Amino acid sequence: MSSDETGPGILSTDGVGLNSIAKTTLIDTRYAMAYAAAVNDANPAYFDDLAPGGVTVHPGIAFALQWPSRFRPDQEPNPRAAPYGVHASTDLTIHRPFRTSEAVTTQGKTIQMRQIGPGVYNVDRYRMTASNGELIAELYYNGITRGATLDGPAAVLDEEPAWPEVSAPAEAPLWREEVPVALHAAQQYTECAQIYNPIHTEPSVASAAGLPGIILHGSATKAMSLSVVINRCFGGDATRITRLCGQLRAMVLMDTTIAVEVLAEETTGSKKKVLFRTVTEDGQSAIRNGVVCGRA
Repeated sequence: MSSDETGPGILSTDGVGLNSIAKTTLIDTRYAMAYAAAVNDANPAYFDDLAPGGVTVHPGIAFALQWPSRFRPDQEPNPRAAPYGVHASTDLTIHRPFRTSEAVTTQGKTIQMRQIGPGVYNVDRYRMTASNGELIAELYYNGITRGATLDGPAAVLDEEPAWPEVSAPAEAPLWREEVPVALHAAQQYTECAQIYNPIHTEPSVASAAGLPGIILHGSATKAMSLSVVINRCFGGDATRITRLCGQLRAMVLMDTTIAVEVLAEETTGSKKKVLFRTVTEDGQSAIRNGVVCGRA
């Protein structure tokens, strides 16, 4: 670690290949409903516990399961690196839908650290398993520690999966749906999804970090965008979703409106792919190169 106290310093590759804390979470009906409320999704499937099989679990709950398992048990988080961390992209594969009344164990592993122009790029892979060991989902969580320096050559334990391609995307959107981000949206997501970071809830903390105001969690922007695609392209049936990819770019501020724009839909046999982007109120890309895959 560098002696420079003004930046993130030098980051070590020693953690590549080591597991994070394993966290087991019971997805009960209350938590499943709360996550849907976190992203303001009014699809009745997430709230009707009288339906056969109970409530449907929103696929975005994977982000909430990942959050408490992001640290290693043998190491305290680096407080100097935290303000410089940027959530760059995620790639979530769902092998089968999450279900209520099951305990899911989530554990991560850093599989890549390498130097790039803006800082240190890292890839963490989280695996979510049922009590019987069945793999439910895998989440590749990619970030950049801005201004950081790696302590040696790149360490690459494993490669990331190839990003899904959608042929012939349109330059203009096929359709567009606006989504309001209320003044309290970040607090609502924080408490219902159980993901707490004060830059999303306390203006004083956001200001100290150099932000123009509290910003919406990147995972909330992704889950809200996914909700729109599920409801418009998959008949409101979240159990059909098998993958969600997207690159995070512009910040989403409170009391604004974002828009989900679908650029292409492609169906091949039993599989469907949807290419989308999410833009802020002033036209910046909040999510770029978004792809949702699922059963047609």
